[in-house]
Amino acid sequence: MSLRTALVLRVLIPLFLALGGSIFWLLHTIETEAERRLKDDVELVARALRLPLVHAMERDRPGTVSEALRSALSIGRVYGAYVYGPDGEIVSSFGGADPDGPPEGIDELVAVGDRTGEFGSLAGRRVYSSFVPLTDQWGQGLGLLQVTRRQSDFEEYITGLRLRAGALLLFGMAVVSLLVLRGHRAAVGGPLSRLNESMTRVGSGQTGHRADPSGPSELAALARSFNAMLDRLEEAADELDERRRTEHALQARLAGAEKLAAVGELASGVAHELGSPLSVVDGQAQRLLRDYDEGEHTHGALATIRAQVRRMEAIIRQLMDFGRSEPGRRRDASLADLVDGAVAAASEVATRTGTVVEFDRGRNAGTLPLEARRVEEAITNLVRNGCQASPGGRVRISQRVTAEHAELIVEDDGPGIPDEVRSRVFEPFYTTKPSGEGSGLGLAVVHGIVEKHGGGIEVDRSPLGGARFTVRFPLATEASDEA
Repeated sequence: MSLRTALVLRVLIPLFLALGGSIFWLLHTIETEAERRLKDDVELVARALRLPLVHAMERDRPGTVSEALRSALSIGRVYGAYVYGPDGEIVSSFGGADPDGPPEGIDELVAVGDRTGEFGSLAGRRVYSSFVPLTDQWGQGLGLLQVTRRQSDFEEYITGLRLRAGALLLFGMAVVSLLVLRGHRAAVGGPLSRLNESMTRVGSGQTGHRADPSGPSELAALARSFNAMLDRLEEAADELDERRRTEHALQARLAGAEKLAAVGELASGVAHELGSPLSVVDGQAQRLLRDYDEGEHTHGALATIRAQVRRMEAIIRQLMDFGRSEPGRRRDASLADLVDGAVAAASEVATRTGTVVEFDRGRNAGTLPLEARRVEEAITNLVRNGCQASPGGRVRISQRVTAEHAELIVEDDGPGIPDEVRSRVFEPFYTTKPSGEGSGLGLAVVHGIVEKHGGGIEVDRSPLGGARFTVRFPLATEASDEA
């Protein structure tokens, strides 16, 4: 059932029934009053004729009686007028038809002494008759006056009233229906149609659409509530998407951590197993060097063997550092002092590449609870990478302090790291250096050391043109081991 149909069935029809009942009652009242007035008209004519007829009958003047009756018909409201004598004989008559005989109970009507009226038949016609006794001044009955009016006059008048009332009712019903339906369309139907259209558009996927909050206050409040619900749903969807992204990132980090843990455990085991054989190879090569002079070919080959052994030992140390899972002891240390130590440790590489290393101390963060040797090793790796990336250039180190972190920035003026590989530079065994010049463990070790201190490391492009590594250590950390 539509709202318009419900409005017609539950509002208009009951309204019309109540209106029709009211008009029927009012019409019945009007009909009763109209019939009474029509009767009064006949009775007034009869009373107006009474005195002239009494005088004429007292003087025995039949002509005067007929003249009085003729004057009654000139009024236009009378069908016929008849005068009866005391014995019921017709004294005079004037009208559309003569009566068949005196009215029944004429003696009683003469003796009543007051006017009476009734509906009956006269010469086959239905009429209303008003009877007025004619008495002289001493109360002696002279006869009876009967004034009639056609019953059809009553019926025609009442039928006219009914027709006018019915037409008025139909016209009123049509006007009310038109006004109610047009008002419903403007005040209710239109806003509801727009709201339904908005719901359809949202249901079809246009989640950014909002309903127009116009119309009556109730429908406007409904539209605003609908818009607020869509806003909350959109916010909930955004929050859910953000949670999903965070969950995926956490899962990726967890998978990476598990991968790094497995690789670290494998690297630690391999490094441990390779350490002893390499020590034997280095010792035997050193012993053989004593048997050959420095200029001989065999001496040079043994020296090359020892150099490669030292390189493999360095890789083994990186593997063991990468695979180390238990944290060391932390003590309060100055980050600036650790940078000085790292610059000194990387001086051999800087000298070989002709790179200038600069350290801008900036604002000192004071002492932090750090595993000093490991942090210094991480900084050394960053400085060495910078020197190798910008031979003949410069590496700049700076520090700064924010509300929550002490930051160390290492940047160079080399070629930088391409955008497409920046997300992989901290993966173990991934390197951008040519084959044979890097193990791919240096930055992975740095990443692991910084994270174990509760910090973070980022890489982007430096204003110098090369790569910039930003290392952050939290200021609000747990107390050092000594504390």
